[in-house]
Amino acid sequence: DHMIPYAVRFKTRKEYPSVLEMYRQFKRNRVNDGKNAFSMRHIATADSFPGVEVNPKLGWFRSLYLYATRVFQAQSLKSHAWVAPMRQEVLEQYIQLNEAITKGNTKRIADLTMPPFTAEATALAERATSDTLYRWVFHREVSPTRILSLRAGDGEFGKVMPETGSRVAVQALVRFDTEQSVEMYDPAGRALHTPAPSYTNTTAAPRQSQSQAQRRGQLQIVPAVPRRVTEYLVVDKAFYDPNGRWRFRARVGVEGGRTVGV
Repeated sequence: DHMIPYAVRFKTRKEYPSVLEMYRQFKRNRVNDGKNAFSMRHIATADSFPGVEVNPKLGWFRSLYLYATRVFQAQSLKSHAWVAPMRQEVLEQYIQLNEAITKGNTKRIADLTMPPFTAEATALAERATSDTLYRWVFHREVSPTRILSLRAGDGEFGKVMPETGSRVAVQALVRFDTEQSVEMYDPAGRALHTPAPSYTNTTAAPRQSQSQAQRRGQLQIVPAVPRRVTEYLVVDKAFYDPNGRWRFRARVGVEGGRTVGV
């Protein structure tokens, strides 16, 4: 039941057919906030936030204050927020996934994804031709990676506590807003893509086979024109699994003509 929160304010009033629909979207946003907060509390009480230790022995007043100020920060970008390490982990997995797709590494894709997204990512990887070398480059975050919708609950119910100390399973809808590029080279190492405007070819590299270039690390890199890519992806992680990692489950599309609220 993940949802993208859409802006409900005076400037976006023309995006809605009626005031009633604006009110309905406002209610949907608040429902999402409530579910986010409930999930934040569930993860915190299980002391399962990665890289964050929540002291279970706090007095009732301090606990009340702590939860009241933190559980509504699922969408926070602050460095001290409970979700900060989680956001960083997910971004790193996103980078690894794009690298695997570009290299056509379907085994790695299977490790980083789960159905139904596995089929989409694998199809993208299989589009690459065998005689062309692809190189994906992450340049920067245009805006910080942000969790929009968070859901958590217990996913393990055995009599013995898992060795990770957590029974929690988490699913999140995450916005990735990045600048990235894809470079393409033929078997002789020649660039097939449009070079970035800042690129100047000051050194004429000797022509060689692609395998030679890769073995020797002598492929002359020609930067491609970076482009902005904004994606909304659902990720899963079973915190009770000792070998668990964030895995990409699905892609969520933005409604046309709507402004995302965060």
